[in-house]
Amino acid sequence: MKHSATKALFLLAGALLTPLTLRAGVSEGGEPARKSHEHRFINPLLEHVKFKELRPFKTKIQEKIEQAVKDGGVDSAAVYFRSLSEGMWFGINEREPFSPASIMKVPIMMAYYKMAEKDPAILGKNLLYMTDPQDAAEGVTPRTAVPGKLYTAEQLIGIMISESDNSAAAILADNIPADGLINTFGFFGMAITGKDARDSFDSLKTSASLLRVLYNSSYLNEEFSEKALEHLSNCTFTDGIRAGVPAEYAVAHKFGARSLEGDKKQLHDVAIVYYTGNPYLLSVMTKGIGKDYSNLARLIREISSITFREVSSQHDSSSEAKTAVIE
Repeated sequence: MKHSATKALFLLAGALLTPLTLRAGVSEGGEPARKSHEHRFINPLLEHVKFKELRPFKTKIQEKIEQAVKDGGVDSAAVYFRSLSEGMWFGINEREPFSPASIMKVPIMMAYYKMAEKDPAILGKNLLYMTDPQDAAEGVTPRTAVPGKLYTAEQLIGIMISESDNSAAAILADNIPADGLINTFGFFGMAITGKDARDSFDSLKTSASLLRVLYNSSYLNEEFSEKALEHLSNCTFTDGIRAGVPAEYAVAHKFGARSLEGDKKQLHDVAIVYYTGNPYLLSVMTKGIGKDYSNLARLIREISSITFREVSSQHDSSSEAKTAVIE
């Protein structure tokens, strides 16, 4: 299988998005507030909504990272938090370069959906699923696609995002016009280079911006922004940010895992957590050394648990804050 378009697609090195100002709300039951009843995941620039301002809790997360580095298995970590209701944000090592790994699959999906706004037929195109040794998975999530079977582009998008299937991503990249990819990357101020982006370097603020734009419906229309976030809410990796949030709250997220030379590992998770009263964006990128990703995953879920506890306690002072149990 040839993946010339794939390598063009996965070749990303770019600038950060200019931060957007978001004003958003959340309905009862942990779901995002919306202008109409047909959307669960997007909040397209709601105006004149007032929320209680969060107090920063950056120091608590910094201390957790320092302890994880001291304990071993974790070399460094970067964190970006933003309240999507009132805009409070903070970053820890947010400019540190990381390999974006499978987070790169999000703009692939966005490129397809942008083209589908004008030509919906592109999503119904039948594509033959085949695996490629060069696109082997990192072994973090299981695979369900059957080699030799036909899938629509829409089905492969779901497989690519929920299961982080590299072969699905490669096939999708080979079957979209190059300008579709270039236009999407260009919107985000990203440039196609001569390197495989999974081994190039990016910052967590760039990755977090992808989800903010979907939440805001500022690149895709509402229909496809909603569809993209729904795919992200079905991500099968549950050992990171998802593990730090109680099950009743929706989480739309994408992880990335990358094994480098020796036992060097990188594991990342970028998420929107739909907490009632204050949905928030949390991006965590980690580096370490080990035979597997367990130490890195533990740090991500502990950071997620701290974040959820702080957000929920500050917005629910009338009752005891719910916390996620960390195994």
